[in-house]
Amino acid sequence: MDQYKTIILGYPNWWGTFPMAVFTFLEEYEFAGKRILPFCTHEGSGPGESERDIRKLCPDAKVLPGLAIRGGSVKGSGDTIKSWILKNG
Repeated sequence: MDQYKTIILGYPNWWGTFPMAVFTFLEEYEFAGKRILPFCTHEGSGPGESERDIRKLCPDAKVLPGLAIRGGSVKGSGDTIKSWILKNG
């Protein structure tokens, strides 16, 4: 992880946040000074509390505005994803 400055973190939104495996990943590594770009799929709840949870687990990281895509719309979201990545450098 030391070699990365930006982490693009993808996950499904389950019950308002990310699955426990993502919690474990965020607890396991040091993210101080890194940028985290979160994105998720969902079926109506948007990102839920996931961005807040990332900030709580990684207080010394810069968590940028995330992208939430409805699961049924993923197939046609290429332009949206590309625009989000370019916007966030």
